[in-house]
Amino acid sequence: MPVVVVLVLLLLVVAVVGLVVVVVRNTQMASGPAEIGPEQVRPVVLEFHVKGDEATVLFGVPLPEGEPDPVLKELLLHAAMDVLREKRSHDLPLGTVKRIRVFGRRGQEPVEVGVVELPEEGELPEVRVPELIPRAGLAGYDPLAHLGEMEVTVPPTVAERPPAEKLRPFHDEIRLTRELEAALRAQGIDPEAAGLEDLVLGLLRAAGYQVSVGVHGFEIAKGGKAHAYTARKGGTETIVLIVPHAEGEYPELDEQMINRFLVWFGQTSPERALLITDKYGPYLIYEKERREPRCRFITRERLQSFIDSFSLA
Repeated sequence: MPVVVVLVLLLLVVAVVGLVVVVVRNTQMASGPAEIGPEQVRPVVLEFHVKGDEATVLFGVPLPEGEPDPVLKELLLHAAMDVLREKRSHDLPLGTVKRIRVFGRRGQEPVEVGVVELPEEGELPEVRVPELIPRAGLAGYDPLAHLGEMEVTVPPTVAERPPAEKLRPFHDEIRLTRELEAALRAQGIDPEAAGLEDLVLGLLRAAGYQVSVGVHGFEIAKGGKAHAYTARKGGTETIVLIVPHAEGEYPELDEQMINRFLVWFGQTSPERALLITDKYGPYLIYEKERREPRCRFITRERLQSFIDSFSLA
C-alpha cells in the first residue's frame, strides 16, 4: 500500500476520533445536570386498606387545630392518589374503588382531611400539586448561598434581653408561609412544637438538599450541645452546625463556641459553613463574618430571614 494512502487513512481516523470526542462532549454539556429532580415531599403512610368501594389512607402527618389549611389538604389528597396508583401498579385488585378517604393525625388520633371521589371506578382525577418551595428542583436553587446578603438589625444589649429562664420558645417569634408549614407537616414535623434541629433539617430537605449526619473532624459537635450536618445541593456542600438553646442556659451564643467553630473552619476550610441557633447573637459575630464571609451565624435575630429565604421565588 503506498505511503500516501496510509497517511490519508491515518488522517481520516484521527479526524473521525476527534469528531466523536467533540460530539460526546457537546452531548454531555447539553444534557448535563442543569436540573435535578425535586425531592418531592411525600408523607409517610401509616395505614392503607380497602373495604368495598372505598380506600382509606392514614398519613403520619401532624394536623393543626381546626380545619386543615387548603395547601396541606391538597398535598395530602394528591399523595393519597399516588398511594393508590402505586398499589395498583403492584397488580392489587383496586379497580372497584370509587373514593379515597384521607386521614392525618392530631396527637395519636386519626382525623379526616378530605375525600377524593373518583370519576369512574379505578380512574384517578387530576388534583393540583401545590408548589411548596419555588424552584426547589433546580440544581441552581441554593437559598443558603444568599444568606450573606440578608439584612440584619443590630441586636439589643444583653441587659435588655429576658433572663435565660424566661427566654421564650423561638416558635413565638417566627412566621411560616402556608407552603413551608405544609412541607414540614408532610415530613411529620409539627412546626408549633418542633425543636430547632427538626425545623432546620425539615426546611433543608424540603428545598432539595441532601442532608447527612456528622462532619469529619468536627470536634465542636461533641458533648451534646451542638449537632453537625452536611447539606449538599448542585455540587456545593454546606456545613450546618445547630446549637439549640436549653432551659436555664445563658440566652446569648457563647463566645467559646464561636471561636471553636471558627478554629475548626480554618483547619478544614469547607466551601461554606453555618452556625444556626435560637440564642441571641453577640456583637462579636459581625466582626467574625466580615473577616470570613464564608461563615454565617444564624442567631435568634436572623431566624426569620433564614426561614424567608426558602419561600422567595
